[in-house]
Amino acid sequence: MNEDGVDPEAVVIIFIIFPINLVTKKKERTINMKVFAISLTSLLATAVRGAEEGDTPTESIVHGKDCAPCPDTDGECVIKTMVNLHAGETGYYMFDGCEGVNPTLHLTMGRTYKFDQSDISNWYHLLGFAYEADGAHVPVDELEPGIAPGDSDCAETNTCPAPMYFMDGKYQGVFSNIEAIAPLAGDEDFGLDAVEPLFFHPLGDWQGYGDMATYLNFDKDFDKDFFYFCHIHAGMSGRVKLVDADGNKMSEEDTPELPYKYAQVGQFDLDCGTFNTTGFKLTTEESGPGDKCPGFFVCADEEVEKSGYATCVEAMNCHMIQSMTTYAAGTSELFCHQMIPHHQNAVNMAKALLKAHPDTLTCDTSGPVEEGSVQPWACDLIPVLYDIVNVQNSQIIDMRDALDQLGAEEYNNCDMRFGELTAPAAPAMRRRTEEGDVNYPYVSGADCEPCAGTEGECTVVMKVNHHAGELGYYMVDGCEGVNPTLHLTKDRVYKFDQTDKSNWYHLIGLAYFPDGAHEGVDELEPGIAPGDSTCAEDLTCPAPMYFMDGKYQGVFSNIESIAPLAGDEDFGLDAVEPLFFHPLGDWQGYGAMETYLKFDQDYDDDIFYFCHLHAGMTGRIKLKDAAGNMMSAENKPDIGYEYDIVDGHDGGCGTYGLNPFTLPNDQCPESFVCGPLDAGVQDFATCINSMDCSMLDGMTTNYGGDGITNPAWNDAILFIRQMIPHHQNAVNMAKALIKTGAVACGQTGPTEEGAAQSTACLLEPIALGIIVTQNKQIQVMKGVLEALGVTEMTSDCDFELSDAAASNSTSSASDVAVNSAKLVASFAAGAFAMF
Repeated sequence: MNEDGVDPEAVVIIFIIFPINLVTKKKERTINMKVFAISLTSLLATAVRGAEEGDTPTESIVHGKDCAPCPDTDGECVIKTMVNLHAGETGYYMFDGCEGVNPTLHLTMGRTYKFDQSDISNWYHLLGFAYEADGAHVPVDELEPGIAPGDSDCAETNTCPAPMYFMDGKYQGVFSNIEAIAPLAGDEDFGLDAVEPLFFHPLGDWQGYGDMATYLNFDKDFDKDFFYFCHIHAGMSGRVKLVDADGNKMSEEDTPELPYKYAQVGQFDLDCGTFNTTGFKLTTEESGPGDKCPGFFVCADEEVEKSGYATCVEAMNCHMIQSMTTYAAGTSELFCHQMIPHHQNAVNMAKALLKAHPDTLTCDTSGPVEEGSVQPWACDLIPVLYDIVNVQNSQIIDMRDALDQLGAEEYNNCDMRFGELTAPAAPAMRRRTEEGDVNYPYVSGADCEPCAGTEGECTVVMKVNHHAGELGYYMVDGCEGVNPTLHLTKDRVYKFDQTDKSNWYHLIGLAYFPDGAHEGVDELEPGIAPGDSTCAEDLTCPAPMYFMDGKYQGVFSNIESIAPLAGDEDFGLDAVEPLFFHPLGDWQGYGAMETYLKFDQDYDDDIFYFCHLHAGMTGRIKLKDAAGNMMSAENKPDIGYEYDIVDGHDGGCGTYGLNPFTLPNDQCPESFVCGPLDAGVQDFATCINSMDCSMLDGMTTNYGGDGITNPAWNDAILFIRQMIPHHQNAVNMAKALIKTGAVACGQTGPTEEGAAQSTACLLEPIALGIIVTQNKQIQVMKGVLEALGVTEMTSDCDFELSDAAASNSTSSASDVAVNSAKLVASFAAGAFAMF
């Protein structure tokens, strides 16, 4: 095997036998979802990566074991389907009554099978069926009504065997070859287009849709095997062997061949519940990583013994840091070479925590959670864990495909020595953000009157500047800077247009106090009166009216020109808000998102706009009467916090919080990105160096020390204290990539499944998704720490360097100063150039 754990000979052999069918009879389907395609090259590289040589598990995971579901019974056979997330990189399927993972299923021709995917582990793992492994990922023919097995003529009438997809007990298609569950019909629609996009929706939404089940009756003669596979993650195929009514196999041979080996998981990974961390356990023995990793990531507290989970975390962090010391051949390539191992680390951390404490990490609440509701901390953390595992694994697939388009390997590692970063220093508390020496160019809170000097309806075009702070801030066309103070006239109609894609995950809300539901304060709603008004009695108080694709989603109205006047609690928020959590392609496909407001009551305080998904983005609204007089001269209520400061090195990079972490830094190696660097990538590499340094510093933490003795709680706290700086790194990397302009993609609508996409169009949704989802998850995790009675920063620990090492760390300071100065100059020249 080479240094990446790949056996080149195995790759050659597998490549030769891979059954490619580029000419497919499968029709194109247009769906509102991001396409997860994977190239042959990257699939092969992934397929053979697993346990290090010499690490033979004492316990093993069985793959491909023969299994006949519902033996010795007749009639419909229900197969409870689950995913073992720990059995490989993306996990493998399990079926009740079958041994191991991805068993070889023996299904009887003409019998009805119901695959029950209601278990939470099936989220992001919709089961599909194809005549060759991995279905549309390759692409090859799937089981569809218009695709015939063998010599059958069933395609002429669209009656070929196909899965039938059910949701909440209701069939979502038209085709049927199972009369007991739907009238027999030949049709192209077998329910996949309705169900598949839902598996990308947030976990709570997905659970709220009801049980997901897939029926299959293979009723045609066929002398070969076919395969089950995952519609979202490639590399999870399992074999299906058909048998006749007497139990005879239709094909004794295993044909077609499965084009890859299942991942083998080493003993250390089995114990941790992770993948590919074997060999990275921090140890002084020769089998350890040596000085390619720091000597520690987790500092032990004297009163609490370091847990097995903490040991696993150190190994996975070593794998990540070692893999994130890379050469830089180009901006997009460097992003992928950094983000793939970064994502793998996050997935491993989440998997390991789920495996370590299954009894603690339980929640009896399913379905969406009402905004502002309070629930047990585990119920907040569990969706974050599953989201990390499933979403980031699917993004890894896209990044591998992007690298393949760029002609690059998955890894481009260089060795960086961490020999001096071995001993923990005394506990320290350091600010992770500091003001730089450059004036803040993002003006915030500037007074602005939209549509000044005009009458009638006023359209206010909203955008989000992701670079103006940690979470980003709103921008309004025609207004200066970010989060302007809007002057709105009483009784005038305003339409807030949020169609720009920067608004994804940033639904605007309106409240009488800053941050609305995030702080549990009154929002503008039909039943909440401003001041002394009696409008709450008939549900006619001022409230936003939410539109989607030109259609009002509520009942309440105080704007007769767009909807009949009506008093009602429903103003459209409940219909629109969940959609802002859906994948970017889905969200864009829903049509224009617009919010109308007419404030028609007397009120002598200000009101506020805010983001329904991210706290800390509030802006002020000052109300004026028809004569232009302020209804409140004072700025009250107070917002309660200052806006973020972005300047200096952060300004040049488009990041937040990195000014104290430009290299050299005594908590970091000499560099994370190896040279020589081309001029086109040098600035981006300088930004990567500082954000990786910030992450390494943030992810060296104490274990324990909070007076908590419950191991599950201490492990959850460690996970969060590690994951917050980890997420901050990912967000900064995505922001910096977007700022370069390298991934600008003009795609605005649905993508045909299997359609080719440019590298930019593969990576832009990933970068935007990282920014908006991981910033939201940071806020959720901070809330979990608060619920556990601890804070984010109480357990930082640092490296202690020798005098010689400290001297060496300053040797490249002049080069860093030059690079940072270039970045600052470019920032000052065009801070708003992208917007």
